[in-house]
Amino acid sequence: MNDALTTTDTRWFAPAWSMLPLARQRCLVRNPANDAAAELSSGEYAVLSTCDGCFTLSEHEARAARQLSAPAAHRPAIRQLLERCARDGLLLRLPDLVARFGVANTARLAPIAGVAIPTADRPRFVARLLGEASELQRRTDVAHRWHLFDDSRSEEHRRGNREAITSRPELDVTYHDLSMANSFARALSAELPELREEIGALLGAAAPGEISFGRPLNHALLNFAGRRFLSIDDDARIDPRRPPLARTGVDVSLEERTTAWYESFDAAFATCPTLPIDPVAEHARWLGLPMASAWQLAELESGGLRTDDLPVIAEQYFDPESRVIFTWNHVLGDPGWHSFSGELLALNTETRAWLAANPSASRFAFDTQIRWLGYPSLRLSPQNSLSTATLTGFDNTMLVPPATRTGRGSDPMVGELTRCIHPTVWTVSLPFALPHIRASGRQWTSPSEIPVLEVNRLLIGHMHRRSVSLRACDPGSRLATLGDILVDLAAAGDATLRGLIEEHVADRAGRLTFRVNEQLDDPATPGEWKEVLRKWLASPMLSVDAGLLRQQTIPLDSLRAQAREFGRALIAWPRLWSHCRGRLR
Repeated sequence: MNDALTTTDTRWFAPAWSMLPLARQRCLVRNPANDAAAELSSGEYAVLSTCDGCFTLSEHEARAARQLSAPAAHRPAIRQLLERCARDGLLLRLPDLVARFGVANTARLAPIAGVAIPTADRPRFVARLLGEASELQRRTDVAHRWHLFDDSRSEEHRRGNREAITSRPELDVTYHDLSMANSFARALSAELPELREEIGALLGAAAPGEISFGRPLNHALLNFAGRRFLSIDDDARIDPRRPPLARTGVDVSLEERTTAWYESFDAAFATCPTLPIDPVAEHARWLGLPMASAWQLAELESGGLRTDDLPVIAEQYFDPESRVIFTWNHVLGDPGWHSFSGELLALNTETRAWLAANPSASRFAFDTQIRWLGYPSLRLSPQNSLSTATLTGFDNTMLVPPATRTGRGSDPMVGELTRCIHPTVWTVSLPFALPHIRASGRQWTSPSEIPVLEVNRLLIGHMHRRSVSLRACDPGSRLATLGDILVDLAAAGDATLRGLIEEHVADRAGRLTFRVNEQLDDPATPGEWKEVLRKWLASPMLSVDAGLLRQQTIPLDSLRAQAREFGRALIAWPRLWSHCRGRLR
């Protein structure tokens, strides 16, 4: 330890300490990661509390002095205190934290089982995507396997999709017909008749006019149970692009995604040139790696591994069971939002810096459908938010939860449930974008509109809050408990459900209001963007007025029905997934 204290490049992680007051100016500070504890004065605790992230002791010292406006004469005392805290275990050496992953595994991962293409009534996009898959195969001389999950309601469109496949005999494409005659769901119902209703809730045909984004994903999760696979949107392009903000190396962070927006694809493509890579192979390189191996691989990347922004909660993710469960690459084009996302208003510092260099972009931020959304470098994240707007990797050798069959927000639901049942897994974001080009543009919510609530978002928030009470270690048991929570919610009274809705709306408004004001108070935020933000301060989206809160509601019968149906499906999913994994062996 003394050698580590004198080594200038040793990095020390600041965890989320607990503090117990002992006297008027004395407290006991404990590191929950290792149970180390020390008694500090209030002034010493004030110094220690300035530490965050993962820095050398000299960097922690400089940051503490800057935040406390400490004179130079106080610097030796600050350094002495930090050395004592490091020696006592209140600060953790990064190598000791990484050692919790265990030994890197040299065993090769199993091949990617296939690339799923969920589609519904868009044979033109399917033909385009398969054409680009053929070009990728010709360029790389690698034959990937493709699986088309066809949720089309029209027989004409299903026929068009089959013709698109037969026109590409050079590709290995399997066609999965999800129409009423679908044999997969019917076979599962015959094999597990006691789960017939739950299978129908997850895989059954959609009603007329029903949005069933989650249904093809559930089919893919069960068809690939126990294997790694990728999924790509049918309106994505296999045309890897360099991000407009790019740096070498690997970041370990929970920082929000950075964004840039453009008036035209010509302007976007000029800023984001083509990269000569195989995006499928890039995902396969990381997906499913134990974190001991992923960390070691990241350290070998040109530019090294940066841990400055390692969040205080990160220590819980350094565990022998930690692995890369999702991979994701950037989006260039439509970001995948329906009508509004908090990311439109909660810009991080890198996005604000980009706006300062491109002030004219502020005027069309809420008009354009063409955005780059991602990170400037390859990124390891102990956070499992999920977006399937372009190409996404799933390590389905572990239990990955299902999506709600109906409604929007099905992919964030899978990400949030995964975080709840696998509390130590990671996501890797790859440093390239794939274009996502919709047939028609979206209409973003304006500041004057009353926002439309989505049942899935409400259920995500409810399960996230309740997940802190989960005590089971087994992922299947944790998922079933979340299912019980939803079933209980469906039985709640009207007053309870209305209170839940208002709490959800008020929480969103409060968080967004804080982020907007944070940007307005930042002198580095461009004036043009501040003018855009001021229009939102009086928006119902940011209001906690009781009358406006009550206007943002969901039909209670619909909320109950979806909570009950999806809750029962979550209870059944571990058995259903295990059954499908056994079928594939």
